[in-house]
Amino acid sequence: MTRLVVGPFNRVEGDLEVTLDVDDGHVRSAQVNAPMFRGFEQILLGRDALDALVVVPRICGICSVSQSAAAAAALARAMGVTPPPDGWRVAQLIQATENLADHLTHFYTFFMPDFAREAYRGRAWFEAVHARFKATVGSAARDALPARMAFMQAMGLLAGKWPHTLTLQPGASLESAGHEPGSREHLSVISGTLEVQSGEAVARLKPGETARYAADRPHAIRNNGRGVAQALLVVLHAP
Repeated sequence: MTRLVVGPFNRVEGDLEVTLDVDDGHVRSAQVNAPMFRGFEQILLGRDALDALVVVPRICGICSVSQSAAAAAALARAMGVTPPPDGWRVAQLIQATENLADHLTHFYTFFMPDFAREAYRGRAWFEAVHARFKATVGSAARDALPARMAFMQAMGLLAGKWPHTLTLQPGASLESAGHEPGSREHLSVISGTLEVQSGEAVARLKPGETARYAADRPHAIRNNGRGVAQALLVVLHAP
């Protein structure tokens, strides 16, 4: 029996290593380990249990829904909650949708663009790969990115929207281009004061006040006050 340790592989989630036990040319076992310490367990210590639904998805910028689903499942077990059958099915659909989107993400934006680097220019296949998979400008991006966006929108329809928690320091702003036609945003101020601009319309909000405005045009949220401002932001994308 021979043990092979391959790694570290470094991508979005941090370092990974693969351990293979090989016997007579056949892989008898394969294990994936994440040796890089990231400290999410320590971040959660002492916090409200439901904070896991906000903190844990930040483990990965690609598979954040899967991380969120794992946190929700752990909370359900801790609380003795059993999801109804239809709820379980919807959760599986949501994760399957993210899995499909992740295949597009990894293949078109991570894996293949590596082969479009100048280091491979001498290879016979380089020109074709460069034209199709060069990061941001390759022809494949025109098809892959809209397809990935469609999967993300499907996840939003299935899973609903978790409000964005905003904390803006004095003088800070969140400037956004218009989203798809018909989109709207709801901003509720928790503390401090905020100014909201949608197109030419401007509103100033105090704690407890909510602005509902068109988000399919350039819009901005600004903290023009002297103290830190906190708010909840819900983005409602058009169906």
